[in-house]
Amino acid sequence: MPKVVDHEERRRELAEAVWRIVRRDGIDHASVRAVAAESGWSSGSLRHYFPTQDALLGFAMELAYRRFIGRLEKIDTAAGNREVLRSFAHEMLALDDDRRIEAAVLLSFLPRAMVEPSLHELERLGTRELYDGISRVLVAAQEAGELRDGVVPLTAARRLIALVDGLNIHHGLGPDELTAADMVEAVDQQLDALFV
Repeated sequence: MPKVVDHEERRRELAEAVWRIVRRDGIDHASVRAVAAESGWSSGSLRHYFPTQDALLGFAMELAYRRFIGRLEKIDTAAGNREVLRSFAHEMLALDDDRRIEAAVLLSFLPRAMVEPSLHELERLGTRELYDGISRVLVAAQEAGELRDGVVPLTAARRLIALVDGLNIHHGLGPDELTAADMVEAVDQQLDALFV
């Protein structure tokens, strides 16, 4: 009887091998050969699933993003608009090992996405989805009279994402200098500037 292969599980295994290499050695070292060695596969077997390095990197980036979105979907939206945004930001912040790895991987893809069209489009789609999700919460808060005068939801959404990305970068460079508590405080201060 032929062996049943879970192709989606194999693709996830390969993406996780990419994450380990990116986290340990940087994205420039995540070649097909290196990922094959990291996962215990042959390069030929890996190319069956991902014919190019960019296809492999794109899937690894997309899977990290999907895991993040899965966590966002579990946020209790009955908690109020400010608390929803706070929870949203906390899911993006590198506050534990899983989120640190995820943030490091997603941020590592940005320079590559600037020059590789397929990765650029994936990154833009993901970022637009984040902007839209945060903007919807801010619009609801505005309609409920919870926002300060002059807050523009899309602008505020972009600033919140930029703040979180910057915090994750600096935390990744020196977690002793910018602690998890510092990151949470910075997000709270930003929310204080938006909400009455």
